Amino acid sequence: MKTLKTTLLFSIILCTVSCMQIQVNYDYDKNVNFNTFKTYNWMPIPRSIEMNDLIIKRIKNAVDHQLQTKGFREVSENPDFLIAIHITTQQKINIVDWGYSYGPYWRRGYPYGGVEIYQYQEGTLIIDVINAAKKELVWRGSATAVSEPDLSPDKRTQKINKAVAQIMENFPPR
Repeated sequence: MKTLKTTLLFSIILCTVSCMQIQVNYDYDKNVNFNTFKTYNWMPIPRSIEMNDLIIKRIKNAVDHQLQTKGFREVSENPDFLIAIHITTQQKINIVDWGYSYGPYWRRGYPYGGVEIYQYQEGTLIIDVINAAKKELVWRGSATAVSEPDLSPDKRTQKINKAVAQIMENFPPR
């Protein structure tokens, strides 16, 4: 009985931790020579309910840091590429059916229940790289994770920096 409870608790913790991980994806145009890109600038950021100025500032700072670490330079005129960001949030439900239950739901030797429902909000950050001369999307990276609105400003900055670093790890493509 104690082993079963320990296993159940471990499974719940494992499920919760896996939900908190950042899932990163990217795609790019294989016909583009990214070695010609040296300078960048920002596109105007479309406003939506999910965005606030502090989050946008944190994301821009993280992207600037990643790009400048890789040798790119921000310029106001005639950049080689433009950066656009998009943020979306979505309500999610995770249902776990353990297939059995103990306690008050145990009747006539058969388990009832054992279903847990978790509601959470998932956020996605998309970073687009647009060829400034051709006005064409040439690279897109995204990160999706569980949104945690109760984080402190420092923890929120750390999470944004981590997500942006994981996205930008794949830019420019090798």
